[in-house]
Amino acid sequence: MIAADFSDKVLQLLASVAETDEVLNNLDLPLYEYQVLDSMRTVQLILMIEEEFGIKVSPAEFERESWRTPRKIIADLQHRLHL
Repeated sequence: MIAADFSDKVLQLLASVAETDEVLNNLDLPLYEYQVLDSMRTVQLILMIEEEFGIKVSPAEFERESWRTPRKIIADLQHRLHL
């Protein structure tokens, strides 16, 4: 998968869970500070990512800081996939 396509798909999943397109336009949006994501939406996003990409993100290894913005989520997932 091409990195740009991967990023676009992650952003689409995030927009779906967050119920806002703002995440598509602002990759540095502070998701938790602005209450775009909370614990329930984060779990929902993790499940969608696992289903879409086969990436396992266990709650035990999840760090809120590494998913603080859309850009950080993409970077973390790319690292996990070695993209």
